[in-house]
Amino acid sequence: MPGSTSVMRRGRSTATAATHSGVAANAGPSSAAGREAARGAGGGQEGAPSAHDLQKIFAFNMVPFIAFGFVDNTVLIYAGDAIDNSVGVAFGLSSLAAAAMGQIFSDTSGVLFGSTIEDVVLRMGFTMPQLSPTQQLMRVTRAASTLGKVVGVITGCSLGLCNLYFIDTLAAEKAKEEKEFTAIFRAIMTKAHEVAECAAASLWIVDYETQELWTRAMSGNQRSETIRRPFGVGIVGTVAKHGELSNVIDAYSQPGFDCSVDRNGVTGFRTESILTCPVKDENGKVIAVVQLVNKKASEVEAGEAGVVKGGSQSSGASIEGKAGEGGKGEIRRRAGFDGSDEKLIHMICHHVAVSLAQIDHKIL
Repeated sequence: MPGSTSVMRRGRSTATAATHSGVAANAGPSSAAGREAARGAGGGQEGAPSAHDLQKIFAFNMVPFIAFGFVDNTVLIYAGDAIDNSVGVAFGLSSLAAAAMGQIFSDTSGVLFGSTIEDVVLRMGFTMPQLSPTQQLMRVTRAASTLGKVVGVITGCSLGLCNLYFIDTLAAEKAKEEKEFTAIFRAIMTKAHEVAECAAASLWIVDYETQELWTRAMSGNQRSETIRRPFGVGIVGTVAKHGELSNVIDAYSQPGFDCSVDRNGVTGFRTESILTCPVKDENGKVIAVVQLVNKKASEVEAGEAGVVKGGSQSSGASIEGKAGEGGKGEIRRRAGFDGSDEKLIHMICHHVAVSLAQIDHKIL
């Protein structure tokens, strides 16, 4: 029996050892997997997307944003330009304000065509790779997505800038400057015909390309429509051609005078006296003509200083005399422009020349 007892003890010891060995063998792999899972759950160490997957993520985000950037900039440029040339010129808005208004249309187009662009991109074969939720949240994945969008927007907007080659980017600024200077010229002509005490004043611009003159600003006429005259023809054309002042007492006695402005009701009166002076640039070239029409007649006594000698001998002014009331001195009626008016119109021409030079500097 003792022998059998020893055998049984050795058997149990062997079984126990075998059992421990089996448990250790079975527990080995499970423990490794558990530790790996624990590390994955605790530290987010799941494998990062491959380089190929990152390239697909980059392309999938870049391509649609190229289209978005191009559409956005294209609509912004054309809408902003249209607003700047219409509303901006009419109300004096800045180009920045017009661009801000154009951005409204640009953003609206992005919303309207966003789904269409995405559908086109999918049809072109650009897709996102299959990633696990953990991989989608990885920093490298988000970086590839963001970088693709940034590159796409920059590329698309840069391509959209090519539209600037097809529009006149200075048209609105020129129109605004033209409107501003037209107001200045009208103010000068209004002041001129008030100070000179005449019926009307007008500014004629010389266009050497078309060989004609046209009215840029007028004051005192019944209608402010644009009038054109051939270069070198008529009183205005002759002054522009020869660059010399002209003082006419009776316009209808001049063979080159065009009386159609009176017949058609443009002036609203019968033209009599005309004082015309050229406007020259710094090189002495005639660039415009200022014209004063119908000096208002004034009655003065013959003995007053400067009435007879002041300008009638050196200009086209005429003086008619009549007896004064109550035996007082002779009353004389002065008609036409005199020397003081000629000095005044030279000053007016100087101001016009300065303004025209500013236009050439700012617009042309």
